[in-house]
Amino acid sequence: MRTIYLYVEKNGFLRKVAIDMAYFGTYKKIRLLKSHFEDNLYFRYLNDIKNAESFDNYYLTKDKISSEDENFYYFKFPFKVEQILNVAI
Repeated sequence: MRTIYLYVEKNGFLRKVAIDMAYFGTYKKIRLLKSHFEDNLYFRYLNDIKNAESFDNYYLTKDKISSEDENFYYFKFPFKVEQILNVAI
């Protein structure tokens, strides 16, 4: 499985944050360290797999947290892995 990255744009720069792929592969949820959570984290996804030009951003916000523990936030993953776009940086 390929690595999925979250992105955040700050001060004109685009930065990547890798998600925990071992956890994602097992549970199909995004597990993110609380220290890595910040406003405007997102990943790009295709609205329609057949149309590569119909993409949108999916923002991970506090209201999308499905659960949490002492160290991590957990987010449901509402897409197929094939819908996620990677940005070459």
